[in-house]
Amino acid sequence: MTSISVIIPYYNRQRFIDECLDSVFRQTLAPAEVIVVDDGSEPAQRRYLDKFLPRIRIIALPANRGVSGARNAGIDAAGGEWVAFNDSDDVWEPNKLESQWQYLQAHPGCDGVHTTIRAFFADGSEHVSEPHAPQLMLADALYQNVIRVQSLLIRTSVLRALRGFDSSLRVCEDDDLAIRLALHGYRIDFMGEPLTRMRRTHDDRLFRNWRRIIAGKTVVAWRHRALLERTLGRGATRRRIAHAVRKVGHARGKILGRLLFVGGWILGGFDAATE
Repeated sequence: MTSISVIIPYYNRQRFIDECLDSVFRQTLAPAEVIVVDDGSEPAQRRYLDKFLPRIRIIALPANRGVSGARNAGIDAAGGEWVAFNDSDDVWEPNKLESQWQYLQAHPGCDGVHTTIRAFFADGSEHVSEPHAPQLMLADALYQNVIRVQSLLIRTSVLRALRGFDSSLRVCEDDDLAIRLALHGYRIDFMGEPLTRMRRTHDDRLFRNWRRIIAGKTVVAWRHRALLERTLGRGATRRRIAHAVRKVGHARGKILGRLLFVGGWILGGFDAATE
């Protein structure tokens, strides 16, 4: 058994949590503990977690804090030297932890490792995310989000040194974390194997809350604007926001998506060099 704590934020996700936890329990390398943070779910949804005892440890928050606050509660409680995150509607490949653990043993100077993501849709289609640089670089993190938290295995001490996720961010908290990890010089490596399956449906937050996604991307860009302009050049803040608008528009599709995509190009100044 490794010194890995698995942290899963949970909020009214009874219909998906069985599949999520089953993928964690079936890992070829077992974690030391599985912490499910109930983020103020409805009473019946909270009680549903009891069926998994004692295989999981439940932390019940009295009120909803959002995914950042829930993850932070798990980080505070974690007993492992390493932390891995999953979301309550996503699933891991059986060798997820073992593959990452073997990589970390072969690269002892590494503070964490993340991977590509395989998104899967209700119609049966799948999409593997684009590869990233072998190591997390500040310029890459500033331009766009490069770390999917569901794929990340990282030292607990690193997260605690950074005080975890920014709990004021209800979305795009992974963008902010990647920037702070790179800014403080932590070594986060990338593996190209898709070891996490991310559920995508037309009722997920990208489609329901596209305004919040764009607003969240804007907040992160504005918060780091001095660093953006210094690292990526004048206008980098605007270009980062424009890139986010284009990505949301492309993912959303249809008329609104096309309008967003075009609007992103206009905001970005039609700068193809930023793509």
